[in-house]
Amino acid sequence: MHAVIDTNVLIYDTFSDNPFHENGRMLLESLDKWYIPSLVLQEYLWFFKREKKSLQTAKKMIEWYISDPRFRGLEMSHEIILHALKILQDYNRSLSHINDAIILSHAVLKGFPLATFDVKLRKLAQTVGINVLPEYVR
Repeated sequence: MHAVIDTNVLIYDTFSDNPFHENGRMLLESLDKWYIPSLVLQEYLWFFKREKKSLQTAKKMIEWYISDPRFRGLEMSHEIILHALKILQDYNRSLSHINDAIILSHAVLKGFPLATFDVKLRKLAQTVGINVLPEYVR
């Protein structure tokens, strides 16, 4: 099984003191391919900055994820941006949701499931017909 990975999955997997750590770890372990948009890697790095984690730690973790044989990088394109803007327009969302719409657009255009714990993004993905992992979130 494979999926487009949202940022919160990586964050939960990375930090063992996070109450959702085990959920993130188990989700990633259940997949044989991780399709990770470049935007997700950027957001992941911003999380490190916001939490005042070191550059060395951030670099080590990015290298760990991208060196895993399950990693598949997804690049940003004009097609992705236009599709994300269409999602925002079609579902009456503001530009403040552009990052989620971009991540969702990768899943839509690839026809892949989306792995996320974000409740609002999960609902939007299901509305546009994308399968969401994990099946249930508590």
